[in-house]
Amino acid sequence: MSGKLVLPIFFLVLFAGAIVLGPLLYFALGVVFPIPFHRAMDRAILISAVAALGLFWSRIPLRELWPWDSDAWKRVLLGFFIALVSIQAMIGLDLGVAGFTSSHLSAGKTAGRVLLALVAALLAAPLEETVFRGFLQRELTRGLGWRAGWILAAFIFMLAHFIKIPVELDKQPVHLWSGASALGAAFLPLVKGEFLCGRGLNLFLVGLILGGVFLRAGSLWMNAGLHGGWIFGLLLFTGLTRPDEPPRVSWFGGDILSSLVTTVVLSLLGLWLWRFYRHPSVLPESGESAR
Repeated sequence: MSGKLVLPIFFLVLFAGAIVLGPLLYFALGVVFPIPFHRAMDRAILISAVAALGLFWSRIPLRELWPWDSDAWKRVLLGFFIALVSIQAMIGLDLGVAGFTSSHLSAGKTAGRVLLALVAALLAAPLEETVFRGFLQRELTRGLGWRAGWILAAFIFMLAHFIKIPVELDKQPVHLWSGASALGAAFLPLVKGEFLCGRGLNLFLVGLILGGVFLRAGSLWMNAGLHGGWIFGLLLFTGLTRPDEPPRVSWFGGDILSSLVTTVVLSLLGLWLWRFYRHPSVLPESGESAR
């Protein structure tokens, strides 16, 4: 199969599969374990993504992306530590201009929040890194070169975080064709340009950082640590605290990911990490070096 057709077919299978599977999953689960329609669509998108990846599994070299050696766990821990330090910098600086108070959770609920954040970090980070860097970025760099592929992959990574099935659809009747309207509604934030904000910029910077580390390191272990550390820190902070009302830590938004302080911290971190890896990996698909 031509390399130019890989991503179009991947997205076609992903979206078409979700449109068909969403309502079917909703009706099937409704017999034994009813769930809201928006959750059925979320699961349909995940299943379709796995199926779409399965079509191109031969193009995802897991042994190269996740080479197991004695230093693998060290790179994960280093990335996790760097992510936590950067998250603490964002939160600490933001707290200087905004108010956050404890959610006053019980010991049991606090432990539950910590466990939830840890599980999300351990599961979501490796999966997203395999998809966005190990598959998507590699395919884009093959066709566009490492610079354009890196930037476009980061942009798609940012856009993906704004695609969300609206909860309001749960109040409407569900038909076999409801998957199409649900997916269309999920893309409305992109059509309205809601990603043109501080949160969008910061997610784009996160994508650039993770893509740049992958280009330099040549594997995804460091990425897993960084990504997992950010997920853990953000979920833990937002789960154990609540902002003052109205939130004063905002730049076109009201959370840490929307803050101008976060933009500064991520920019400095990205520059430092790019210099940290002084021996860039050579991209096998182009023979270029990510300098």
